[in-house]
Amino acid sequence: MLAGNWDIRSSYFNTSDLWWAHTITSSYAGVALNFNRWNTSITVEQCAIMKQIKPAFKCLIYQNSEFGPQTDDSQAVINAHPEWWIKDDAGHPVLHGAGKQYMLNHSRADVRSWYNNYPIQVFGKKAKELLDGIFNDGMGYTPDEFGPACNATGCWPKVNRARNDAAFAGKMLLGDEARTLYGNLNGGEVWGNAALGVTARYSNFTYKDQLVSWQTVMDHVDTGFLEGALGMWYMNTTTGEWLPDELEIWMENIINASTAGKSVVLHFNPGPSFPPFTNYPINGTPGNQFIAPTWVGPEKLPTTAAGIRQAAADALVTSLAPFLIVANEHVFLQYAWFYEVQDGNIPCPSYIECGMPETWYPEFSKPLGPPTGPAAHNGYIWTREFAHASVYVDVRTRHSSKITWH
Repeated sequence: MLAGNWDIRSSYFNTSDLWWAHTITSSYAGVALNFNRWNTSITVEQCAIMKQIKPAFKCLIYQNSEFGPQTDDSQAVINAHPEWWIKDDAGHPVLHGAGKQYMLNHSRADVRSWYNNYPIQVFGKKAKELLDGIFNDGMGYTPDEFGPACNATGCWPKVNRARNDAAFAGKMLLGDEARTLYGNLNGGEVWGNAALGVTARYSNFTYKDQLVSWQTVMDHVDTGFLEGALGMWYMNTTTGEWLPDELEIWMENIINASTAGKSVVLHFNPGPSFPPFTNYPINGTPGNQFIAPTWVGPEKLPTTAAGIRQAAADALVTSLAPFLIVANEHVFLQYAWFYEVQDGNIPCPSYIECGMPETWYPEFSKPLGPPTGPAAHNGYIWTREFAHASVYVDVRTRHSSKITWH
């Protein structure tokens, strides 16, 4: 079962040849699209095209809860409302990293109302027909979201714990109010990135004097989204191996949330993926390239587009096996290098440079059959039996992952 999040911006995905829309709607249950930042009507049209092909297809809109919808007109509104901005303890605006975007204070009801209603405003009279919900990035809890912290682009200022937690409580109200708004619109739903609380639980963060759990955020959204699943911040960024104790929490939180009826979308990057990112083919034609991160550890990514596509196929088992350990009717897979549609989210014709082979991975069409039961867990080893496959994962080493088809 596939679901995901991406941009559709390349001119190769246009209205004169709808191969891409047919491919997406025949394979995915739904997708959260990033608004075209310069012309939001393009995104509305993309949703309309896909829902015309498959009316049951779900089309949501991605926004970043920290700094907004990421369109030119929404940024102008945010810039014009300094009272909406998070301020540090000295009263200075908190800016988001290298983007230098003002961070939103969701403890304010007017900020939440504007933010949640923005996609509905953009879709206008078509909202009820076309807009199936909202995907909020940045919904996880951290006690120092607004600093102090530094990276190569600069430093974030200090916001004390009480004000940090008040802003987070505002985000939870944002989720509650969005669920009411989109539920009343057409039964739509709310997704939240980092909503499963895996990293927060692994770090032993507390909120309201309780350890963060999968329920801390998931009680305020319908679907939890985990980006960089089993790559990025779930691994040792020197060796590329998983962090076993964090992977244990990853497994348990997904199983617990989905068993309780919550939906989960797992976005796996192939292999031990970590920034920086590169456009492929290197020195290729602008507009006909895809993005892929770097691999850390002893195994390095190839440097050709064809090599990257093959690497995605070769590494699939290290994502598909853990997915099958936690899979049920509420858990969805996205397997792609990054967040443009051509970054491996769908197979493309040979004249388009995309980050996966030209056809779907053969494992996706193999008969799996129903599970014989839930996953078995013994120490760091997880196993699960299906009618036509046996799955093995040892969270201490990604290369132990195995699917035996029978």
